[in-house]
Amino acid sequence: MSEININELYRQTDFLVNGGVLKSLTDFLNSKNIHALVVEPVNSETLNVIDAAGLVPQSLTLNDSITNFFTRGIARESFELELSDGNKEWPSVIRIRGSEWEIYILMKEKQNDSLIEELKPYAGLLRLWQMFRKINDTEKKLSRLSYMILATKNTLASIFEPMPLQYFASFITDVLQESLFPKSVVILKDEGNYLTVFNGQADSIPERTGIYASQILPPAPVITKSESPVEVVLPIAEGDCRLFCVIHWDNVPDEQTMNFLELLGNLAVRAIAINNLRARSRQAEASISSGEFTVLSLSNVLKILRGADDKNRFLSLLADIFMEQSRMNNCIFASWNASRKGYAINEQRTGHVKTNPDTTLLPSSNGPVDASKVNEPHYDLSSSSPDAIFRLWGLAGCPWKEIMKDSEMKYVFPVCDDKSLVGIIALGAGQAGRNVLDRSQLASLQLIAQFAAYEFRRF
Repeated sequence: MSEININELYRQTDFLVNGGVLKSLTDFLNSKNIHALVVEPVNSETLNVIDAAGLVPQSLTLNDSITNFFTRGIARESFELELSDGNKEWPSVIRIRGSEWEIYILMKEKQNDSLIEELKPYAGLLRLWQMFRKINDTEKKLSRLSYMILATKNTLASIFEPMPLQYFASFITDVLQESLFPKSVVILKDEGNYLTVFNGQADSIPERTGIYASQILPPAPVITKSESPVEVVLPIAEGDCRLFCVIHWDNVPDEQTMNFLELLGNLAVRAIAINNLRARSRQAEASISSGEFTVLSLSNVLKILRGADDKNRFLSLLADIFMEQSRMNNCIFASWNASRKGYAINEQRTGHVKTNPDTTLLPSSNGPVDASKVNEPHYDLSSSSPDAIFRLWGLAGCPWKEIMKDSEMKYVFPVCDDKSLVGIIALGAGQAGRNVLDRSQLASLQLIAQFAAYEFRRF
């Protein structure tokens, strides 16, 4: 065979397997003066027009149930031809099919079985074309799958790295744009009653209805708009965090794209959960470290108090320790004075400076307050007045109102052993100090007050 014939054979073969077989088929139909449409079914009711002979189709889509003219089932040969009576518009219909494909010829004129024999070579060429299409589609899918695997590998390398949620949203946006090439990507955040744009730009923010208001979000992407531009929403929900990736394409995404989106969504949920666990772990470590420091600090404090062998020194240290532990500026310490039959101020601090204590007495003719009347380890003066506290203990009103007011006292700590109220410590911040104690500070000060009550027995 000459080189020219080989080149011609290649051109003809390439023409046929790339769709030229349809041209050959319609040329044959034209030569027979047959007016027909060559269609491919999308479903039982919808047909796509892929070529025509002697006709100009008004639309590339037909809504007709001509597939019902033929028996269903699987083709037993590599290809099969079958002629059937049609309807008024298409009196004769020919089906050419293989195991996984079907093509119909809708003809305007009534035909007989002799046409079937003449069409067999074209049906064989159609089979070869369909085989080439399937191989070509498979290669495209494999190429797409290979790219998706590469994109997944690159995503896995970074998605579990610790990062703030805002940066994480930017990362997800970049992955979607670089892997799937959509028209746009916007990430919305559910704020409870409304949505906000968390990443990207949006012309408008959707109402919190439908999927955005669902209590249980689907683990897979959802197509919310099938017309161009097609809209797909990928929910990412973990705990109280609810994000929605809103993605737009010109066409409906294929199965590989939807699978990749579902995988990315599942990875994102796991990544957020892992980051939350990391944050809680760091917080727990910090709490443990803080607790260890508090225990060490308390150990030193109690050791210092136990080492004081003079009552005045003991009382002075106690006031200083309370101010140091609370980080407050002002302190008043009053203790039971048996000779005066009442509670008298022993130590007074204003702005960390020791001042002469007020000599006013809080009298108690029946002796020190019984321990059973002191029912709280500390009292917050923002909710209870000194008068109310002292009367609760069976004492008269507070005799140090002016001092308490000027020092902006915030807390009262009873120094109480298992028998009686030994003393009273009041703390305040002053004008420039801190005025709120956290839970660990309150617990430490309560423990110091209780320890001090028992240490009083030494004097």
